[in-house]
Amino acid sequence: MYITRRLSEYRSNLSELSQATPEGPNSGILVIQDQDPQIRATCCFNLCLVVDSSSSGLPFPQNLKLAVRFNTGGDDSTRDPIMFIPVLDKPLSSNCYYAIQRRGKHSGEASVSAKEEDIVTNCCCIRQVREAKPRQLDPYDIYQQFEIHQTKPSSRYYHATSVAPDGVPPWFLKKKEWTVEYLRSPEFELRDDAKGTDTELRSELPFIGTRVVVGKWYVPFMFVKEIEDHKDQIKTSMYYSMTLEQRWEEVFSCENHKSECCDVVVDVE
Repeated sequence: MYITRRLSEYRSNLSELSQATPEGPNSGILVIQDQDPQIRATCCFNLCLVVDSSSSGLPFPQNLKLAVRFNTGGDDSTRDPIMFIPVLDKPLSSNCYYAIQRRGKHSGEASVSAKEEDIVTNCCCIRQVREAKPRQLDPYDIYQQFEIHQTKPSSRYYHATSVAPDGVPPWFLKKKEWTVEYLRSPEFELRDDAKGTDTELRSELPFIGTRVVVGKWYVPFMFVKEIEDHKDQIKTSMYYSMTLEQRWEEVFSCENHKSECCDVVVDVE
């Protein structure tokens, strides 16, 4: 379960990035890129390519389409559409993410680190680590968790290391000096209205029989098990909305008509 926070809130108070997730275990924070004068956009057919003019840096937003771009030399480059989701139970300052594939035959699956011991020899007789194939997300698998590093605090270039001590990230993440492209799209739209449990509202006693929403969260699609596989699921909905409703029901009532006996006994099965 994830709550939402606006990126501008963290920029005005960087210490909040180090705060633990407020909703307890198995929770996290989705960052929403809100209005920012440092961002300029080029729009076409209702899609906006958002170009970072001075590097918004970390944390990455979750309400935009992201793609990892790496310059292989000259005008040549590679582009990998990725969904970066913060790792559960870790503060945003850890810069730890799940890297979910958004395109191709592994669409909807999580990128995985190989192990240093998985060494093979290629056709040029060069020994190298065999790259691990993406698979269904296991949020507790440290080989599916990556720590993102900036080359410099103000740099727009990144590289990633595996959270697993002997993990080797996939090629597009371990290469140094890759950049991130931003693309606005309706399917990634997130509202800043998921604030977790409203403890004050939950402690109030509503009218009997009425339903009151006392909590709201967003859940990324790979945490939800549907009949369709993740490749189809990612096309349907990126995020699911989850709410907690509270309703009080009357289980017993009794009127006392000036009776001397004031004891009430209720059988509960």
